[in-house]
Amino acid sequence: MGSKKNDFKFIKKSYDIRFDQIKSQFLKKHNSSSFLKQNTKLCDDVLKKLWVLADLNDSFCLVAVGGYGRKELYPSSDIDITIIANSIDSININNEKLENFIQLCWDFGFRLGVSQRIIDEIAKDIKDITIATNLLESRLICGNHLLYEKYNEKFKKTLNVKKFILAKVKEQELRHQKFSKSGYLLEPNIKESRGCLRDIHFIRWLCSAKYGDHNLKTLLESKVITKKQLNLINFHYNKLIKRRIYLHIATNHQEDRMLFDYQSKIAKDLGFKNSSNKKASEFVMNSLYKSIRYIILFNEIITKKFTVEFQSSKEKVEGFNELYISDGLLELNKNTKKEISKKIFAYFHIFQRNPSIQGFGPNLIDHFITTANLVIDKTYRSDKNIQKDFLQVFKEKQKVNRSLRLLSRYNILGKFLPVFGKIISQMQHDLFHIYTVDEHTLNVIDNLRRYSKAKLKHESPESHEAFKRLKDPSILYLAGLFHDIAKGRGGDHSSLGEKEVKRFGRMFNLSIPDIQTISWLVKNHLLMSNVAQKLDLADPSVIRSFATEVQNQDRLDLLYLLTTADIRGTSHKVWNQWKSVLINGLHQTATKYLQNKLTNEQFIEQRVKQIQNNLIKYSIEPHMYQKNWSLMGSEYFTKFEAPEISWHTRLLLSHANTQKTITRVRHQKGGQGIEVLIYTKDKNDIFYKTCHFFNEISCEISQAKIFTTNHNYALNVFNITYEDESSLRFKDFFKYIEENLTNVIDQDLSKNSFNTSNNLMKKSRQASFHQIEDFIELINDDGLFHLQIKTANRKALLLSVASLLKRYNISLSNAKITTMGERVEDHFDFKISNDSQFEPKNLENDLLNLLK
Repeated sequence: MGSKKNDFKFIKKSYDIRFDQIKSQFLKKHNSSSFLKQNTKLCDDVLKKLWVLADLNDSFCLVAVGGYGRKELYPSSDIDITIIANSIDSININNEKLENFIQLCWDFGFRLGVSQRIIDEIAKDIKDITIATNLLESRLICGNHLLYEKYNEKFKKTLNVKKFILAKVKEQELRHQKFSKSGYLLEPNIKESRGCLRDIHFIRWLCSAKYGDHNLKTLLESKVITKKQLNLINFHYNKLIKRRIYLHIATNHQEDRMLFDYQSKIAKDLGFKNSSNKKASEFVMNSLYKSIRYIILFNEIITKKFTVEFQSSKEKVEGFNELYISDGLLELNKNTKKEISKKIFAYFHIFQRNPSIQGFGPNLIDHFITTANLVIDKTYRSDKNIQKDFLQVFKEKQKVNRSLRLLSRYNILGKFLPVFGKIISQMQHDLFHIYTVDEHTLNVIDNLRRYSKAKLKHESPESHEAFKRLKDPSILYLAGLFHDIAKGRGGDHSSLGEKEVKRFGRMFNLSIPDIQTISWLVKNHLLMSNVAQKLDLADPSVIRSFATEVQNQDRLDLLYLLTTADIRGTSHKVWNQWKSVLINGLHQTATKYLQNKLTNEQFIEQRVKQIQNNLIKYSIEPHMYQKNWSLMGSEYFTKFEAPEISWHTRLLLSHANTQKTITRVRHQKGGQGIEVLIYTKDKNDIFYKTCHFFNEISCEISQAKIFTTNHNYALNVFNITYEDESSLRFKDFFKYIEENLTNVIDQDLSKNSFNTSNNLMKKSRQASFHQIEDFIELINDDGLFHLQIKTANRKALLLSVASLLKRYNISLSNAKITTMGERVEDHFDFKISNDSQFEPKNLENDLLNLLK
């Protein structure tokens, strides 16, 4: 017993020394192939020794499966093994030894995935697609080799190749959906995301099932791919393998996501360096996205080549003798010899107009790629007929988004529009985009297309109605394509993009009105978002200024649709119900202004009439609230919208001079989010106390309207969101806020101080990586101070700012809270009493120190 224990310790010590040598060698020479080969052999040797230590005989064989079976063992990979036996009796007789072997493996520190197989049960085993896939990549480690050969031969005879291939295709589709259909996330999972390692493993599984060998060279020998394609896929495959090895070493565990935390370190290890306008991490990620791009394309071609033999009938395409349709794919006859490179966009028209066509066959895809790489040049781009065909893609009623995605995937879009080629794989370091620029652009067009579909009207009814009013949706799609076209160049990408659109419009003979509209949309694509999220939408002058800039209803609808599609296309975290309410509200109010062109006074008169009509429904006559309104002052009617004032009036009807704090809560317009009203005698700590209360109950303030009446009462309205509103009992929650927030507001801070010294959390790892610069701007506008703060979002940020403002004895007159993903832009207005010793520079410095 003692001897075996010593043997185990010796094996473990030898393994640790050898593994460190293999790892050091890799970090020095970066040879990923050598690392995998040596690491696999090292693991094989250990398992053989542990097999002997467990006294296992030739009744069994030990087999490597999965990634370990294909000799792709990463530093922190699971070690998948199968123990094969002749019968269940063999397992039962030797059960203690088998359990001892498995325990030895666990004690050794291996992350083991173990299964037991019996030869007679193979037909049942391979009905499970996961088991069948594992066994495809099996190889013998030790034990009875005749038993393994018998099992392997029976497995190959039993496997239904057609069923297996079709099942794996379906499985891949589900995986792509689970890990996001896009491989162009800024932090991709390089094992599971689309275009990453698993997509190549998938091809190897198909290859193994059909040809009996998972080596990609088999595809060349079987004339499925060319030598150039083999070299390219191996190049990109090895690139991903190398990065995964680095990830495992850097994190010391099985981390397969290229997180921001590790991108810089891996870039440094690989020899990438910062340039004048790009970080080394951007170069390493750009290189990765190029590999992802090629793997996605290769995967599609090979998948279709493997499944094409299962196709049934062929249908001719009228007017295009070189084409046929089979099982939903538009395909090119192999024997086509005539020049067809100028027809690529015409082929996409066929795809768009025929509902039964879901994609393109491998021969036609090969033709697209050849055309993109060898044919498209300046002369090709200048051909007026080809330009006309290209524009027609945007004018078709169906499959606009799918066509543009495929044109991008086949590299046609980037070659035909070199300006688009420049944003392919371009990263975005702004803390709210989670996709590369090209992928975000295609997401925006996808969102625009969704607005056009009646069956998706429920997603955004107002967007659908606005889309129906468009005279020519192609203008909107082109604006979507170009809105971020100048990202990554430095400078204002909106203005630079405007110039690119004008250049494109002249080259493609667009009409002057169309050029003007598209270029205006590109230049102003952030206008509506900025106005809605940063300015006071209750102020008539804000609406008038915005509507004057927009000019007409057509432009307003176009800008509205582009704005919402753009925000939705950044990240699932950025778009929310609150932003929807703001932007929809601006769209509706601006629409009314464009219809009537009201002055500020007329705007207020209309608002007052709307309020009065609403109050009459509650039997509230004007004489009952005129005195209260006079106490509010005229500015009140520019600060709040009609539904808000109606609510306030009803609540405060007999409480205008109340000595007690009044707190009331209701659902926000649109149903998502909560609106909280606070009415009390004005004090400079109300904002701070409110922020403290909401921070304590894990609510985030999305907007705050701070108003002081003529008789020095604070009327503050907060819009808040709760992390998981689905778990709330709103009636109880509203009551809790009304009772407890009132108590907090009425507390005397001198007697019951709140501790906020350690409230502000550190910046998130994403924010730390992107190094978003903290921005503070304090402007004195004739005694009214405007404070703007831009920084990375984190827990208790607003509370910490409020605490600092309280220290300066500042009483806010307005606050606008804007959260955009991981970033915030907050605006505060306040006045300082004449006798105050307030020093603006001191406040700026204290805020910057707070945000560090």
